[in-house]
Amino acid sequence: MKLIAEFCQNHMGSRQILIDMLQAAKESGATHAKIQGLYSHELTFRPEFENPSSSYYRPYRAEVERLGKLDLDEATESWFVENSLALKLIPMITVFTHSGATRAKEAGFRSIKIASYDCASWSLIDSVMEFAAEIVVSTGATKWSDVARTAKKLIEFETGGKRAALLHARTLYPCTSELTNLSRMNALKVFGLPIGFSDHSRPAVEGLFAAKLAMLLGADYIERHFTILGDKETKDGPVSVNPCQLKELSQFANLDHERKLLELTLSPEDFQLFLGNSELEPNETEQTNAKYYRGRVASQINGKTVFSWEKVGKQ
Repeated sequence: MKLIAEFCQNHMGSRQILIDMLQAAKESGATHAKIQGLYSHELTFRPEFENPSSSYYRPYRAEVERLGKLDLDEATESWFVENSLALKLIPMITVFTHSGATRAKEAGFRSIKIASYDCASWSLIDSVMEFAAEIVVSTGATKWSDVARTAKKLIEFETGGKRAALLHARTLYPCTSELTNLSRMNALKVFGLPIGFSDHSRPAVEGLFAAKLAMLLGADYIERHFTILGDKETKDGPVSVNPCQLKELSQFANLDHERKLLELTLSPEDFQLFLGNSELEPNETEQTNAKYYRGRVASQINGKTVFSWEKVGKQ
């Protein structure tokens, strides 16, 4: 099983924190170390999110200033790849734009993550397929018909030793027990690809049960936000596991099915609460989140703004 430690912006833009995170992730049993190719200069200004009385108020200037302090430059991305490989971790990056895909290729990343909001950004996925050896796609906030189309692309990609996977995710931050809906992860098996779960629950509230149950159900990949800082020191801290918790997930992954089942059966948590109702379509909150995050960033190519779902060179 693959265990992805998602560093997100928990590195605070610091190489020292990054190397400490890499070492902690390796010691805790992670197989992949992942950063995000999210750059402040690619944020798009959209007037509809500037109104304080709107349902989704996310002012552009404040977000540029926040992310600007966390940006990683191209040299640091290449450095991250080298240091991950030196520790025998697979370096992975989430790409959000065509320019980000080019940067990832040049930095040496060959394991690429596609976020939920780009599950149906087929032009971006095509760009990544040109150089990636492994593509992992989250499927939250995505219509099931679009997930099926993406799965078809990934099946075609999985030739010549290349790997692809679909992850169940709820694009809810945080994701509570009753909204986890792990039955949807099982539904992804119909496509015949490796499956997994990107877990956005709060370790301090929901514990590690959701990820462990996903493993019991046959997840090939588990992705968890990871931090070595306090859970209140970063924006993603509350939904991030620490090294001890990541190690607990790694150790659980190595148990046989019967031992996994026994441990979870002895837990006070309700299996059915986490399994949900098998609903395949995103709920209203996910759709609202998607309105903000899909189109949040874009590339500037030949003087034109190009979004992830658009072909390079076309408006």
